[in-house]
Amino acid sequence: MVTAVRMLDRKLLRDLWRLRAQSLAIALIIAAGIGMVIMSMGMIRSLDETRLAYYDRYRFADVFAPVSRAPEALADQARAISGVSVVESRLTTIATINIPGVAEPVAARVHSVPMQGQPGLNRLVLRSGRWLNPLRSNEVLVSEQFFKAARLKLGNVLLTQIRGKRIPLRIVGTVLSPEYVYSIAPGQIFPDNSRFGVMWMAREPLAAALDMHGAFNDLLLKLQRGADQGEVIRRLDLLLGRFGGVAAYGREQHISDRFVLNELDQLRTMTGFLPPVFLGVAVFLLNIVLGRLVETEREVIGLLKAFGYRNWTIAAHYMELACLLSLLGLVLGAGLGTWLGHGTATMYQEFFVFPFLQFSSGLDVYAIALFAAVGAVLLGSATAVRRAIRLSPAEAMRPPKPQSYGGFVANWLAKARRLDEPTRIILRDLARQPVRSGLTVVGIAFALALYITSAGSTDNVEKMIDLAFGQAERQDLTVTFAEPRDRRVLFELAAIPGVRRVEAGRSTAARLRIGKSVERQAISGVPAETDLSRMIDLRGRPVAPPEFGMLIASSLADKLGVGRGAMLDIQVSEGRQARFPIEVTGVVESPVGSPAYMSLAALNRLLHEGQTVSSAALAVDPEQLEQVYARLKASPMVAGVASRNAALSGIRITISRNMGLVSLFISGFAMMLVFGVVYNAGRIMLSERARDLASLRVLGYRQSEVSYVLLGALAILMLLALPIGSAMGVALSRALMQSFSNDLFTIPFGMRAATIAKGWLVVLAATVATMMLIKVRVDRLDLVEVLKTRE
Repeated sequence: MVTAVRMLDRKLLRDLWRLRAQSLAIALIIAAGIGMVIMSMGMIRSLDETRLAYYDRYRFADVFAPVSRAPEALADQARAISGVSVVESRLTTIATINIPGVAEPVAARVHSVPMQGQPGLNRLVLRSGRWLNPLRSNEVLVSEQFFKAARLKLGNVLLTQIRGKRIPLRIVGTVLSPEYVYSIAPGQIFPDNSRFGVMWMAREPLAAALDMHGAFNDLLLKLQRGADQGEVIRRLDLLLGRFGGVAAYGREQHISDRFVLNELDQLRTMTGFLPPVFLGVAVFLLNIVLGRLVETEREVIGLLKAFGYRNWTIAAHYMELACLLSLLGLVLGAGLGTWLGHGTATMYQEFFVFPFLQFSSGLDVYAIALFAAVGAVLLGSATAVRRAIRLSPAEAMRPPKPQSYGGFVANWLAKARRLDEPTRIILRDLARQPVRSGLTVVGIAFALALYITSAGSTDNVEKMIDLAFGQAERQDLTVTFAEPRDRRVLFELAAIPGVRRVEAGRSTAARLRIGKSVERQAISGVPAETDLSRMIDLRGRPVAPPEFGMLIASSLADKLGVGRGAMLDIQVSEGRQARFPIEVTGVVESPVGSPAYMSLAALNRLLHEGQTVSSAALAVDPEQLEQVYARLKASPMVAGVASRNAALSGIRITISRNMGLVSLFISGFAMMLVFGVVYNAGRIMLSERARDLASLRVLGYRQSEVSYVLLGALAILMLLALPIGSAMGVALSRALMQSFSNDLFTIPFGMRAATIAKGWLVVLAATVATMMLIKVRVDRLDLVEVLKTRE
């Protein structure tokens, strides 16, 4: 038996060497699938563990409670709420920064920190410089990402406007905060660190600027383990309600953490999509290769059984061969996954700001990838192994039954006089192997669908950007006021030289309630006739604000569980804290956020405030833009200025830096998939038709005609796969965009025909390159050696 096993081992090594080219093609596909498993699962773990470790180490708050203005004594009362562990009050505001050399005003969020030492919650990571000196009131810490993007230096003095007061602030250090892992300006979905920053001032100087000595406008809470967060928020709202606090929320609703969690969900979606595609194709290829091998070794199997080899020994031999054929794929996949993981971690470190982010998948992730690959290998070899086991020695020693060339298709091809003989040979060969031909078409189609899905994601995001910034927000500048002001302020803005048009806006934070469903959401008041800042749906159609009632985004409607005609209870968190019922008069699919719209006049009336605005949209003459910026910087009523062109520039840089790299990886994987499928199909065809091709050469066919017989079949399969793969890619792109959409943004379907055409070119290029390799094999056929064989 030992001698027999050694003999099978020698046969195993010979088979491996003979199938080395097909083994490489299969290995590349398995490597792509395994690499994606390791990268995505490892990145999910690394990102989530880093997030939790960062939050825990620097005491990220569990509950946030913004208020208008509350006495410091209320913080002590909040500590008495059951389940609360730590309470810390602070001051926070929006400011405008004048950076030398930068024309437009730069927005910043300013937070207070204790006069000495770290805050108790949301602690800071000092990255450079030093901590604030309590004896100097003009010092400030800035977020590291803003510091680098704005090209600032330690010691720079920033002229900062806070509530109409101009204060020179000196940068003494750079920091990171768990509160700003994903730092975006209000109303944005992509970070623009050069135009939005975060600063931390000592509490007393900031209180003097805000005139809030002995008071706070933001409360942070850390809960005890096992505490009921919902009950804590309910009691906190009751406590702070008289002071404009009706919008306490948990960490999971914090904008920074929501984006991180959303990215984790998208990674999980990709993990469930890409690896099964690659491993499924690997199963198909292994099944074809081993099935062909068993078919050509019928006599060998019969002889082995006649000499006493057991079925399980033969089965183990072919399963070992399958595992060894894919062994290179496992090794390459592990290395590829680790390399991709480290590259992705570097990309995420630029996108999400952590003090540390290391890719660490763990042995269990490699074990899962190994079991997934082994499972795919065993599944792919199962049919061939079962066929080898079922062969009896007598049956195996007989030649296989000749394949039938009959049937309607074969007869029609035989009578097709317009077709030349090589073309008829190609078509008849494909017709007699419909299952194999169909699976080859599906494999190439999957590769094309993979490319189209990846490249189409950029098209879809571009359409979302066009809807948000090209059709909805068409103003040049958006001016936000320090506090709601009378409508007459619009005339002051219109009087600035260079301002062509001004449109009013009113936004207020509120809590929307129906039954037990409650959501925090800003309500936007929109003028009846507006051209600059418009409401549009996902089809780009303008939506007019209702004279009475409210329009809400479909994502917000889903969260509240409401539809058209529902009555919402609204409680506003500013001014008189108005509370009123309102009817949902329509549900709109919005590309960005989960907005709630009303008529500006109706919102003013319900808030009992007259004709009041909180923002303005401006159309500006480009030649006078810098002069407009200068006037806005000098205005004490302006809290922030957002430039549409600047926001677009930042978004496009972010997309090109991140999505471009991902698309490059996916395109490479798609080409690997095409190579694996086409090369294996060609090699199997060559092994099956080698005798026929050699016979054609002997009969006088030219080398080009013989190559045409084999390569023409592959070309037909590729051409059949193009429309199928295009349809699959479009369907997968739609499904992925729907799964990626959430309450932060809704990604519309906007795939361009040019993207599909590029996918066709990618598949065509990979197919042609693979066919050239096969043609070399055809041209090198040894006619005498091939014709000596029975098959």
